[in-house]
Amino acid sequence: MNTSVIHQQILQDYDSLRERLRAAGMVAVICDEHGQRVSKPEGQLDWFDSLFINSPLINRYLQAAAKTWGDEHPPESVQVAPGIWFVPVPLTNRRRVSGYSVTILPTDEILESEQLLALCQSAQCDYQLTRSLLAQLPPVSSSDVPRTAALVRSLHEVQARLSVDEEAIESTGKQLAESYEEISLLYTIIQSMTVVQQPDRFVRIVCEELLATLPYRWIAMRMVDDPERLKKLAGELVIAGETGATRRNLRDHTGELIQEVQPDAPLVIDPLRNPAHRQYRCFGQNALIHPISSDGRLLGLLIAGDKQGDDSAASSVDMKLLGASASHTAIFLENAALYDDLNAMFLGTLEALTASIDAKDRYTCGHSQRVAHLTQQLAIAAGLEEDTVKRMHIAGLVHDVGKIGVPETVLLKPGRLTDDEFAWIRKHPDIGYRILKDIPQFKDILPGVLYHHERWDGGGYPRGIAGEDIPLVARLICLADSFDAMSSTRTYRSAMNRKQVLAEVESCAGTQFDPDLAKLFVKLEFDGYDRLVREHRANEHPAAAGIRAQSRGAAA
Repeated sequence: MNTSVIHQQILQDYDSLRERLRAAGMVAVICDEHGQRVSKPEGQLDWFDSLFINSPLINRYLQAAAKTWGDEHPPESVQVAPGIWFVPVPLTNRRRVSGYSVTILPTDEILESEQLLALCQSAQCDYQLTRSLLAQLPPVSSSDVPRTAALVRSLHEVQARLSVDEEAIESTGKQLAESYEEISLLYTIIQSMTVVQQPDRFVRIVCEELLATLPYRWIAMRMVDDPERLKKLAGELVIAGETGATRRNLRDHTGELIQEVQPDAPLVIDPLRNPAHRQYRCFGQNALIHPISSDGRLLGLLIAGDKQGDDSAASSVDMKLLGASASHTAIFLENAALYDDLNAMFLGTLEALTASIDAKDRYTCGHSQRVAHLTQQLAIAAGLEEDTVKRMHIAGLVHDVGKIGVPETVLLKPGRLTDDEFAWIRKHPDIGYRILKDIPQFKDILPGVLYHHERWDGGGYPRGIAGEDIPLVARLICLADSFDAMSSTRTYRSAMNRKQVLAEVESCAGTQFDPDLAKLFVKLEFDGYDRLVREHRANEHPAAAGIRAQSRGAAA
């Protein structure tokens, strides 16, 4: 590769740097190791560039300075005339200096130097106008030259890291572009691989990112019909792009492939050229099929359909990107399944814990689970995000965990409680808070446990706070807890009917309950709650069933 080609590439790489230096009152030029200028910037030059770039005098200074720089390692800044400094940065090719990027730095001395007149004459510029324009910049002070030169060199060093010789660019450019696409694609996919990301959303992101990266008309993902491992994704077909075929047609043919493809065997389908693939005409030309598998078991297929562009052949790069995406998808799906299992086990443990606490009082069987359900439904109605709704559900489950510290003689006492006994009941929010406060994962849930018996008007316990000072989670639980309590039979009273309970909620809005949440609560659908009530009644203690029956008889 000859020197002129090298410097042409360097000129292109240094365009942005030259513009920044120009804005700071400096000019960058490129010369070879002998000080000979190599090309000029494209476009029309302004007065400042013309003064230094068009001047034969500057060219002579460059040639003289280059002789000195050849013996200096690294080359030093030099004042070639009063008020004119050269700051050289060597340009290397295979460890050999092949030229210099020279920043021409005018200082304030040039305004009074005879060299300015010589420079203007050499560049065919008007002296008076040029001097006036220079004074308006203004040039840097001579004392600032070392600091300015250091800044210029650091800018060159940053730019130099981005510059490689043309031979390397020609031989590796395509590979770098492909690597960039792969890295960009995988970065996006990996960023989406989080347990809070919904599997269906993740699958769609993968398809959309592949569609934006690969030269294919459409990308699809077809999952095997395995609800145990894939939950809601089982049997799903997700498509990004325009297929030109009906969804039913694609579903049928991808279903056939799922039965035939081996978990570790990607394949290319070209129905336009291979008679054996004619039944897959809806896939277009050179479709890529990559299995999504884990531990030797097929989870689904990742499909790139109908190759586009001048090169219609399927490439190894395309298959590599598809394979990497399939691997990450398999990892995500396995992690999502593990998370679901862990979450189910966690919730199951909490439900067992709260059920055991509810069981201490045979009249409140299933209370915590019902409160959790209502809290969740109210959180949804309030427009909270899905992850927050899940946390509200957990808060509802454990809201009464503090009752484990209340004596059973108090919890199980028939009839109304004395003041001392009720004081024990009032302690359960604090007890629950102390039980859970050292569990980091319950940090956002603790306010619901501690404050769910606070009232909007400040008349609640344990702190007597009011209004929006009461955390939202506690206000949600307060409504759910009160609704279930009023809807349930106690030893000292019968359950209220639905109409009475909702009327009570409305009448207590703004006193006991958050008025905005109360409006939402009375509009909820209670089918899920009623189903839980039936389940819990089927499992309740006989004594509680008897009390409930007596209450109904008394009411009749």
